[in-house]
Amino acid sequence: MDSQDLRKLLDQTADKFSIFADRNTLVQYKMNSDDLIDLINSYLNDEQKAQLFELEHFKKLPSYINYLIFGTISNSEIKLELLKNSSIVSDFQDYQIRQIVKSLDNNGKIQILHDTDFLKKYSMEYEIEGLIQSLDDKNKQELLSEKEFIQNQLHLSDYEIREIIKGFSTDEVKTEMIAIYKLPVVQVTKILQTYSDENKIDIILQKQFGKQYKLDKMETIELISSLNISSLKEFLLKNKEFLQKNNIKPYKIVKSLNNDKQLEFVSELENMGLTLTEKRQILATLDPKTKDKIDTSKLPKEYVTALEMQVGDDFKKLATLGLIQIDLNKDLEIYRGLDEMLSLNPMEVPEEQKKKILELCKICPQIKIQDNLGVGSSTAQEYINGEAWVDSVLQEIDANWSTIQKIAFIDNAIGKKISYSPDFDTEVFDMTQSRALWKIINSGYGVCNGISQVEKYILDKIGVESELVSSKNHSFIKLKNVELPNADGTKSIGDTILDPTWNLMAQRYGARPGNFCLSYEDIRKHDIDANRNDRECHKNDEALSSATLSLDDQSLRKIYKSIGIADKDGNFPVKALVDKCKSIDDYKLPNQESIKRLFEALKEYYPDFAKCQNSTMSILQMVVLNQENLEFNRCVVNRVYAKDDENMRPILYVYADLPDAGKKFYFADSQKGEFIETAQNEFEARFECYTEDMKKLNGHRPWEIGNTPEKTDDLVQNPSKVVAQKEPRNDEGR
Repeated sequence: MDSQDLRKLLDQTADKFSIFADRNTLVQYKMNSDDLIDLINSYLNDEQKAQLFELEHFKKLPSYINYLIFGTISNSEIKLELLKNSSIVSDFQDYQIRQIVKSLDNNGKIQILHDTDFLKKYSMEYEIEGLIQSLDDKNKQELLSEKEFIQNQLHLSDYEIREIIKGFSTDEVKTEMIAIYKLPVVQVTKILQTYSDENKIDIILQKQFGKQYKLDKMETIELISSLNISSLKEFLLKNKEFLQKNNIKPYKIVKSLNNDKQLEFVSELENMGLTLTEKRQILATLDPKTKDKIDTSKLPKEYVTALEMQVGDDFKKLATLGLIQIDLNKDLEIYRGLDEMLSLNPMEVPEEQKKKILELCKICPQIKIQDNLGVGSSTAQEYINGEAWVDSVLQEIDANWSTIQKIAFIDNAIGKKISYSPDFDTEVFDMTQSRALWKIINSGYGVCNGISQVEKYILDKIGVESELVSSKNHSFIKLKNVELPNADGTKSIGDTILDPTWNLMAQRYGARPGNFCLSYEDIRKHDIDANRNDRECHKNDEALSSATLSLDDQSLRKIYKSIGIADKDGNFPVKALVDKCKSIDDYKLPNQESIKRLFEALKEYYPDFAKCQNSTMSILQMVVLNQENLEFNRCVVNRVYAKDDENMRPILYVYADLPDAGKKFYFADSQKGEFIETAQNEFEARFECYTEDMKKLNGHRPWEIGNTPEKTDDLVQNPSKVVAQKEPRNDEGR
């Protein structure tokens, strides 16, 4: 007998359940599992199906059959009661339990969601969001209103909460939920994208929505991009002033659209009230798949050239750092008006095309000029000015000079042009300003890796092989295969180290550069501070093991004499300042008068002293104020900023506690080019220390700390050591 025979028996029997309850009867009929499930579903009601799980012969059935029986039950309350009976579902797989839970009605799902033990037992943590999503709006809203339960018991993430809120059918409820959960604005933006276009526009224009959420530029663009094309068209036509005020360009909106919406937008391009430049920006930055579908046969040439531009998505290719790849071989006029989406790294462009870059900079003055460090960018004008300065340096080089003479001249030119960023390690320091190659040349300020990159860039132009090397907190240059003269008249060829940053002060003030062509062993000695601590500024065993050459003092002086910097006896120009200051000191004037005359000597020797603060700080400590007869209870050379300067630009000052005259303050006036003496109360009323500087002194200003004299080295005798000590100490500015 088979299942058909059993079906006939069931049709003739009033008590259908009794047939299934009798094991012997069922055994007589040959049935597969599908037949059994079909008969159970056809002849038993939900209550009777539930009773099957109490029968011994059904308990012995494979779990998958009982799972299938479970699936025939439609009454959610019955399924829920069975689910909570562990003896019935103990052999079920977790995924089977989850499927049954998903089939429950709203009330059943809510009960399960409140049974955290059940959720944990059957590994349903990742099903919670989906269960809540499947509830109707009323139940979902009531459940989501239990914020503490949702966050602290169900442990839903902001992302999961966001997805649930997006599922509500009305914007009003979504807004209510946003107010309850106070989600991060990045999550809120995703929810807002599901609002009606009318409400989106009101939110974009800030006509509605809580003050708690203010969309930034990118979030606003995302929301605008979620409008349908007809609404977007109307928005662009009516809100030009809003877009201009917030610097939101139409191409940034269109770029965010999917391919279908981009095509639809392009079909309405002439009806959007856009300028020719705006249209070309849009066409140039369309997705390549969109461009392929556009018929260009009847389009104006200006549109076609824009469509032919490639989006710069491959950063390994030449000059693709911007939105659009630049082809310097084309007529550069095609890029006019597209400045803001253009970016170029001249260091990766062949020398023969450099003139094309200058031409492009004039056509597109807002283009971003990148460099190999990739930290910040320079402007087109900064590039033009910077290249002009580099060319002027190269033109001054004597073609008959040896390579090391040319290197010395370039290092000196950089020291004369560039100073260490005076606001380094303060709360207003901008690392992008101090590391962009041509920006450094224009401003005259940089930090070590930026300054070293400038020097390497110029060395590359004259064919000197070099490498930018970094320790954990500093950057400098390794010169490769360079020929150095020796004191005995012989020459050596090999690798040596040049630290342009630590040479800045010496080159600026015409002193002997103490970090010019040293071996790894010798330059590491300069890393030892006054307390014998190794700052490891040049430590890089792997990269520098080959740097074994050191230029002796006699040969260094000969080199600098030969390029017109040192005199016929090998003395450096700073000697004049040293002698002048010593002669002033020899008068043994009262300390206050002596300081004034020393400042006048500095002004006479270097009128721009106030504009190269870091180098001047060193020369003040090393030479000007380091005199035998000049006595201090305490002397501080440091920086402050004017309280009325919103940019908080650094100003050099000297605080001197004099035995014969008391506490004196002098600040460097860059416009007048001199030190101005001021009373302490006036100084404190006008200037303030940087917060970061005060942190190093436990919240104190330098002049507020006792009268204990600061221990210093003999700075004149070892200038390279002082430079090492004066370099910034953290990783940001090396």
